[in-house]
Amino acid sequence: MEAVDLPHKVIASRAAVGLSTISCYKGERVPGEPETLERIYKVLKEEAQAVNRRLPHSLPHLLALRTAATVEKTDPEAAAVVLASLLRGPASEAWLRSRKRRMLHARRKAARLSARFEVPVPRQTGDRHLATDTHAADIADYLSHVAAGRFRHAQFIAWMMGNNLSPDEFPPTVASFRVAGAEDGIEAMLNAAAQRDDVRGTVNIALALLGTGQVKDARTILASLGTSPTS
Repeated sequence: MEAVDLPHKVIASRAAVGLSTISCYKGERVPGEPETLERIYKVLKEEAQAVNRRLPHSLPHLLALRTAATVEKTDPEAAAVVLASLLRGPASEAWLRSRKRRMLHARRKAARLSARFEVPVPRQTGDRHLATDTHAADIADYLSHVAAGRFRHAQFIAWMMGNNLSPDEFPPTVASFRVAGAEDGIEAMLNAAAQRDDVRGTVNIALALLGTGQVKDARTILASLGTSPTS
């Protein structure tokens, strides 16, 4: 987009995507579907050709970057392989070193937190309505997988919880994930909840989160339904 001097609203109109969506892509978000990226790229390529400019990257290159960004949280090693094949030179090596340090830090933190959840833990101040023993065990399994580097397994646990927990169970479970520092697990749960076939159930989950003051989490779910709660 930076290579083509085209207003965001024009790109959004021609590519049939929302204006706010285009703006988000200037930050850290990536297109949710390959087709969306392809439509945006087609618009930019046509404009570049019209003004006799050349885009810095090909569509296959961008699709590969999108894949790496999509799987990084659940499978960092696979993302590193993709990026290593696309990015050359010192920048790529620096990214890989940074990624390894982050993975090592995440594993050490998860190992400590996993040990904490394997035994009964007194409630801390402010930790009201934390998850039941059953879900505490699920969270311990999640942390154990993260500590061992089994990110896909960990995210699968969180995803299944997001698919199956009742609205009443959601707030305490999200709170317990947050106490454990497992924000990626919360993200997986919220994404799963937002994609449930039962829209009413999804809304009830958001309302339950709102009722316990977890407004940010409720907004994350409702944003996917095209609504926003009032704080």
